[in-house]
Amino acid sequence: MEAMQSLVERLERAVSRLEQLSAESHGPPGDCGEVNGVHGGVAPSVEAFDKLMDSVVAEFIKNSRILAGDVDAHEYQEDRNDLVISETELKQVAYIFKCDKSTLQINGKINSITIDNCKKFGLVFDNVVGIVEVINSKDIQIQVMGRVPTISINKTEGCHVYLSEDALDCELVSAKSSEMNVLVPQDGDYREFPVPEQFKTVWDGSKLVTEPAEIMA
Repeated sequence: MEAMQSLVERLERAVSRLEQLSAESHGPPGDCGEVNGVHGGVAPSVEAFDKLMDSVVAEFIKNSRILAGDVDAHEYQEDRNDLVISETELKQVAYIFKCDKSTLQINGKINSITIDNCKKFGLVFDNVVGIVEVINSKDIQIQVMGRVPTISINKTEGCHVYLSEDALDCELVSAKSSEMNVLVPQDGDYREFPVPEQFKTVWDGSKLVTEPAEIMA
């Protein structure tokens, strides 16, 4: 997932550079100065855009060819509870962006899943070999039907994670988040456990020791 995050950051930097080049281009049409040693070549913003489409964007689309074959299939979805990705491959990644009041089911086994800037979004999946990551989101519900080694929750308000019997060894990593709960199967139902949000740190004489803080009523 780090590779995907790096790719997104590179894409954002490239877009910012395009905007900068566009703002700096004040010459008359057709007079673009010298570009790559050729006088009167294409505008820097056009050349930069072509390079962007041939490199970063192409790589992003290739890595996100999710499933259903179209990146738009899992972006900007609203009031959709019938989203299903049934044809998956182990090397694929799912990037879910700005979906609201929707539910997505992913069958099979894929590499990783990222939920970014979503609200009231539900995710049900079978198996993930890498990581499931939730970023900048609110009111998220995740149900693991099979296995997943790691779930990361960052800058998120409200996240419920339903684990399967096979996923009880899953590691949960959280930062700058609140209202997180893990639900563990017990006796045909689920038992809910809150994820600590406050911690205390003390010096034990040789190192810092951090543990969840117990709030006294």
